[in-house]
Amino acid sequence: MDQQAISSAAIALLAGLAGLAAPAGCTAETAPGESPEVRGAREPVGALDPYEHSVSRFGVVPLHAGFSPDPRVVGGTALGEVSAGSIHRKCKGWISETPDYLLDADTAFLRLHVLARSRSDVLLVVRKPGGAVLCNDNRSGTKDPMIRSDFPIGSTQVWIGVREAGATADYRLGFSEVKWNSSSIPLPDLD
Repeated sequence: MDQQAISSAAIALLAGLAGLAAPAGCTAETAPGESPEVRGAREPVGALDPYEHSVSRFGVVPLHAGFSPDPRVVGGTALGEVSAGSIHRKCKGWISETPDYLLDADTAFLRLHVLARSRSDVLLVVRKPGGAVLCNDNRSGTKDPMIRSDFPIGSTQVWIGVREAGATADYRLGFSEVKWNSSSIPLPDLD
């Protein structure tokens, strides 16, 4: 074996050993500018992602910087089919197997507000294109979950969940670039 082949074999062996020594599991990470009420994490590198090619239950919300009307509001019914922990271990509650909506951003957002409103206590789970997962079940002082974060170009998966397995809840989901109150979004039965 020549010197170059020996060096290549040694590098491959060391890389394999380093992979064995790396800790397994998710690591919690909060994206810059996120409020403390938002929990985020990245999935471990190389982990299988059962939601990677999921279609959405209610459609795609296309957004670009400066979109109008603001807030953009859509609606649906949350389903408690699978544990929200299947997206990330820190997410609590139950969500549908398929994302409720796909946020399709053709420009990056430095700060975008995502808020859900319902007569029921619902939770919000988003998974950004790079794999970061953000969960929120209550915005301070309300039962309306909200996530404020940067969002890159690409498709972000959005789930609205419920507290109990098998439960359902009608909701409205809003996206905004400006600071706004939950009262800016009508409750589902007041349209």
